[in-house]
Amino acid sequence: MARTVRVGILLAGGWLVCAGVARSEILVMQGPDGRTLITNRGARSGYKVISRHREFFGSSAMGMYAPVGGDPAKYEEAVRQTAKRFSLEPSLVKAVIRAESNFDPMAVSPKGAMGLMQLMPDTARMHEVRNAFDPAQNIHGGARHLRYLMDRYAGKLDLVLAAYNAGTKPVDACRGIPRIPETEEYVRRVRLFHVIYRQNEAKASRPAPVVARAELPAKRSDD
Repeated sequence: MARTVRVGILLAGGWLVCAGVARSEILVMQGPDGRTLITNRGARSGYKVISRHREFFGSSAMGMYAPVGGDPAKYEEAVRQTAKRFSLEPSLVKAVIRAESNFDPMAVSPKGAMGLMQLMPDTARMHEVRNAFDPAQNIHGGARHLRYLMDRYAGKLDLVLAAYNAGTKPVDACRGIPRIPETEEYVRRVRLFHVIYRQNEAKASRPAPVVARAELPAKRSDD
């Protein structure tokens, strides 16, 4: 039976104690069809447990304040292919990268988050990322993590983003976005970046306007 704990979140003015939350580990399992399932809902019949992991501690959001970053165009194809693999919008993956590292593949936070999508070591291990500074591996791990959070929070993007930044425990404890200033700002900014990148993609996919040319009749020599 899962134990229930009370979670305290440290804020600038003191501790905010949220509602009780069941403590559970995250399982990575392989199904009969060979597909991987990541869940915090316990073992499932017919699935083989590959590994067990503790809850996530979140990312750094250092890209929100980074004055400079890398070149987004370098990662366009990797983002597009990986987003498609995990049924995510490329614009969302790019928005998270923008907020996390501002497209700097070598970014490292004081807490140890690494690479484009600022993967913590535990998160990287769970998503089979061996080299978090390899852009393709990092994007794969970050997108896979987003997919897991999408499934866990039934597609509620605010909760997904809050959990990506603050970790799953505070989100589960508060049953919403924790009142952590950085996390609240993170959700707001990623939402904004998401809209911008989505609009840019829509513009890029529009066909070029067709300009009709009207041929004038040849000028008569006797005119």
